[in-house]
Amino acid sequence: MHRRDFFKGILLSSPLYLGAPVPTARTQGAEHPEVIDAHCHAGKGIDYGKNDPTSDPWTTYNDPMWTLRRAEEAGIDKTIIFPISNATYQEANEQIASYVRRWPDKFIGFAKHDSKTEAGKIRDMLRREVRELGLRGLKLHGIPTKEMVETAGELGIPILFHPPKVSDSLEVVQSYPEVSFILAHLGSFASRDWAEHVRATEAAKQLANLYLDTSSVVFFKYLERAARELPAEKLIFGSDGPLVDSRIELHKIRLLKLPQQKEQLILSGNIRRLLGV
Repeated sequence: MHRRDFFKGILLSSPLYLGAPVPTARTQGAEHPEVIDAHCHAGKGIDYGKNDPTSDPWTTYNDPMWTLRRAEEAGIDKTIIFPISNATYQEANEQIASYVRRWPDKFIGFAKHDSKTEAGKIRDMLRREVRELGLRGLKLHGIPTKEMVETAGELGIPILFHPPKVSDSLEVVQSYPEVSFILAHLGSFASRDWAEHVRATEAAKQLANLYLDTSSVVFFKYLERAARELPAEKLIFGSDGPLVDSRIELHKIRLLKLPQQKEQLILSGNIRRLLGV
């Protein structure tokens, strides 16, 4: 079965399509320490409405209700959401802000921008998205540009990014020590290049403002290595949902068998600190 067909089968069989009710909030206490998923997608993408069965699911529509329901099942209290793939992101970011307004106890919104298609416009757009729409960070694929980083520094927001190679991004991280950078997927989505996990871990040792998110690490030994070699303050839990299963991603953190205080930093304490919450 093709990967696209597999994901579509999962989506179509979801209770969301059967009209199941909205999840209700759980009571949080000592038996349920807070969990924040720092990496999740939502909203409409570039292929939304085209009714093309061959469209990739990260270009069509990620229903926020799916994320809410999966988070409830997994035991995730809050989720950071940002748009799926678009050519430009003004409308998509407004949609993310609308989800946060609708479910303020469940979602934290990040803006997303493209350094090529939106070059020269990002500063003004991001200022509005943070100051007026209430978004709390910036997500991008690629290497953050000067325009992006300087605006993030001005606004005091973190940058969650996914560069082609870890080494490609280290100069910009070094050049802006006042900005917090979160490197997605421990440096390599789905462990496509295991050596990138090693490079990311080594870079995080050297750069005080570089953090690693734990989403979509398939080769678990490299997540174990990062947890063993890095201070717990350097790792941030994320799932890359909804296409990657947040229940499984959260269980990976539990499997690290860290002391409770360190686990709690990874599950929510670190991202709260970077967001100034």
